[in-house]
Amino acid sequence: MSEYAWTVLEDAVLAALAAGLGSRVQTIQSYQGDYLADLRGEARRLPAVLLMLGSSRGEQVTAASYDYTLDFTVLVADRQLRGEAGGRRRERGVYDILEGVRQALWHQDLGLEILPCSLVREEPLVSTRELIVYAAHYRTGEVHDLAPK
Repeated sequence: MSEYAWTVLEDAVLAALAAGLGSRVQTIQSYQGDYLADLRGEARRLPAVLLMLGSSRGEQVTAASYDYTLDFTVLVADRQLRGEAGGRRRERGVYDILEGVRQALWHQDLGLEILPCSLVREEPLVSTRELIVYAAHYRTGEVHDLAPK
């Protein structure tokens, strides 16, 4: 994060998701935009997992170090061809994909010198006749030493 460009973390998260989810999803990509409009327009690419990097913040801990925190969200979206409950509960449905996201990210440092990713919360965002979207919010960080090495 402060040691790594955001793109390094983003690439590491995407690689972990791709390895962990395999053929359960059609789309895994980073994203910043109007996910609802775009998912409705790209229904053929569902189920999808979209990574959205969020806020970051630094907090000085001592005169020579600070904690750096980064929050990111993983959106899990799918069609609801078998109704609302089926979109959530079926094999390769949203619940199954969320479990795969947890296995890929929770308590993982992704091969980087960062604090392991922690799950902050999961929540439903959209549940319509055509689309279901859940968000899984994660946090990671690092302790950054300001002293010269």
